[in-house]
Amino acid sequence: MIDRDRQEVARRYRNDILKWNILSLIVSVVFLMVIVVFDISRGFAGYIAERTGVRILLSGSYFLMLYLVFSILTLPFAYFEGYSVEHKYGFSRQNRWAWFKDWAKSSLISFVIGLVIFEVLYLIIPASPRLWWLWLSLIMIVFSIILANIFPVLILPLFYKSIPLEEGELKSEITELSGRAGVNVRGVYSIDLSSKTTKANAAVVGLGNTKRIIIGDTLISNFETGEILSAVAHEIIHYRERHMWYLVLWQSLITVAMFYVFFRVQPLVYAWFGFEGAYEIAAFPIFVLIFGVISYLLRPLGASISRYYERRADGGALNLTGNPEAFISLIAKFCNEQLSIAYPNRLVEWYKYSHPSPGKRISFAEKWKLIR
Repeated sequence: MIDRDRQEVARRYRNDILKWNILSLIVSVVFLMVIVVFDISRGFAGYIAERTGVRILLSGSYFLMLYLVFSILTLPFAYFEGYSVEHKYGFSRQNRWAWFKDWAKSSLISFVIGLVIFEVLYLIIPASPRLWWLWLSLIMIVFSIILANIFPVLILPLFYKSIPLEEGELKSEITELSGRAGVNVRGVYSIDLSSKTTKANAAVVGLGNTKRIIIGDTLISNFETGEILSAVAHEIIHYRERHMWYLVLWQSLITVAMFYVFFRVQPLVYAWFGFEGAYEIAAFPIFVLIFGVISYLLRPLGASISRYYERRADGGALNLTGNPEAFISLIAKFCNEQLSIAYPNRLVEWYKYSHPSPGKRISFAEKWKLIR
């Protein structure tokens, strides 16, 4: 069911994305290193400090300028990856202006979130020199839970229109499916993915009172009913088994570990670059670089945890629908139409895949079928 010719195209597509990701990463690292090594960061922080004695204004002005320069430097790479490559392979339906508006909105949201984190960072570190890593971990955990809660009601609508799934055969079958699962889903919504892309998807989003299942209109219009139900059943299992909360718990533990490792290694790194400690605002680029390295090192752990829950959701979906053929067809279509690589390099899959590879998911369904 996997089209070999399309797999060749998929590898070219993924390589194009990887190329721009690597170039963006290189430029980002070089930029951060340059402003530290040549004392640009220290000079700018000193310049602001001479004009304001209010620390919150100092930190806010510093972050604003750093974010603006960084965004301008990385914009070309975001454009080539998010617009040019997506058009080259027939996915994007946006014109340049529409793409730029989405980029501007996402950049603004990132700036606001980043500014809040930045201000908290430089309030906590001087106030608690020994335990700031723990307080920051706890604050980041609470902040991430709040963001997950408000995402479907405040952030997602800025990019997509979502409406409750229309009454009809599909909604009736989804209701019946959730009933068999013993789940009272608060809401099933359709979002207009087709306004931006030809790609299809479904997901559980939100936490607590905002948790819901969203289904892309591209999935509804381009896939068979059995395939759609397999995708929805997968999300229902996530919903029923509270995988979102387990992932929050695991991510919280990883966050604490990351901040602790950072706390242990940062004195040597800061001293090497001529800074006294993490409390110096001008040393923020070093903070980003250290945290980035730790994040890359711990990425396989987060990916493996995610794959575990995705495999559980696959097994639960097969048990719920009893339709392995539709599940296999769904995954094969994702591969062929959305250019997913069915059998990636094992090391690459181990390092960064949040889901089992499509080939493994198909094999899993085929083994389930034989056992049943």
